[in-house]
Amino acid sequence: DKFFLVDSGTGSWENVQAAGVPGERLGGIFLTHFHSDHIGDLSEANLGSWVGGRAGQLSVYGPSGVERVVAGENEALALDNSYRTKHHGEAIAPPLTAGMIAAPFDGSATAAVYEADGLKVTAFPVKHDPVAPAVGYRFDYEGRSVVVSGDTAYSADLIAASRGVQTSPQ
Repeated sequence: DKFFLVDSGTGSWENVQAAGVPGERLGGIFLTHFHSDHIGDLSEANLGSWVGGRAGQLSVYGPSGVERVVAGENEALALDNSYRTKHHGEAIAPPLTAGMIAAPFDGSATAAVYEADGLKVTAFPVKHDPVAPAVGYRFDYEGRSVVVSGDTAYSADLIAASRGVQTSPQ
């Protein structure tokens, strides 16, 4: 019943809409690092999922620094949130579910960063000098798995996280 985005670069929310994926099902966004081409559509994902009926504030997972990114986005959108609630009403744009919540983790070592409803997401460090921290993610669900990385050079951690990936249930 949920979907997750890895990064939210410019145009990513348009792709979600074009695919016909219901915005209220956005369960969170996992950021690999904080270059603008990976975070440029955070506000659109936030707005689209909020007025689409998201049940709570949008969780944004990321390595250390995600708190600053989310706080900046929330501040930039504070006036817009109040205008949208006044314009659309609390039934469409409820103030309690506006905005994003940062879900930071260290990013310097492999660690589980999300576990719910059978989905486990593990973050691992990748090499994207001079950016630090930068991470990739492994998603494991019902016997299947996928590894997603942002920009990275060769990384032993990426290779290790990719071992045993299952594209079909065992």
